[in-house]
Amino acid sequence: MARDLLARVREALGDRYTVITTVGRGGNATLFGALDPSGRKVAIKVLHPELAVSVAADRFLREIRYAAQLDHPHIAPLLDSGETDYLLWFVMPFVPGETLREAMRRQRMLPIDGAVRAATEVLEALTHAHDQGLAHRDIKPDNIVCSEGGAMLVDFGIARAIASSGEDRVTRSGFVVGTEEYMSPEQAGGSPEIDGRTDLYSLGVVLFEALAGRPPFSAASAAAVLDMQQHHAPPELRRLRRDVPRGLADVVMKALAKAREARWQTAVEMRQALLPYALAP
Repeated sequence: MARDLLARVREALGDRYTVITTVGRGGNATLFGALDPSGRKVAIKVLHPELAVSVAADRFLREIRYAAQLDHPHIAPLLDSGETDYLLWFVMPFVPGETLREAMRRQRMLPIDGAVRAATEVLEALTHAHDQGLAHRDIKPDNIVCSEGGAMLVDFGIARAIASSGEDRVTRSGFVVGTEEYMSPEQAGGSPEIDGRTDLYSLGVVLFEALAGRPPFSAASAAAVLDMQQHHAPPELRRLRRDVPRGLADVVMKALAKAREARWQTAVEMRQALLPYALAP
């Protein structure tokens, strides 16, 4: 099936991009490596066909084009998007480096200063986006690339576009917008009112996992994880890793508050609280 989709993408976009190979399949899209007309490496993401039929294409494209206006050194820009031969696709520059997920597979517990530094760079990106009224909605290790210029946040606007253009049809088709291990309680509960504080919760989960070697909540079923996000207290970070400073653990635990009002209210606040721990001792 992946080979069939590669052939479809090559045929649909062949006049605009040289599609070289399938790189991987994520929750909402398949990633392809390609070259633009100038020979620059780009990443093309194509929504899974079974998801694409559940969203309104024109609204989806309008939403991600709105997100494409974001301009920040820690946000991978959206270069192009469209619908061709019933395929919904968008293009980002190729960002060299490994994802935070790959880094954690290589080294289960990341160095404290490096993990915190990546989080502060993501928070710089979120400050810019939240000031524009945009929340990412799918902060997870897979969407953070550790590049030469620091942490790069990818797929900005995609989860919002799917949620805004799919409405209840996305739920009926069996797709969930977001990733349950990193969803805020309000996302897990299906709240229609999502703001930037959902990203701060999700980043708190990412930082917890980077430091502890495991996310705060995991279970065999997605439904169980979603219930834990809403109703269970996270484990104490310092019980899982004793060398985490108490002050840093407190910053992470505040990000993981169930009630939005009890969390960090802005990315700026959370970043300022993390900065003292971003320097190597």
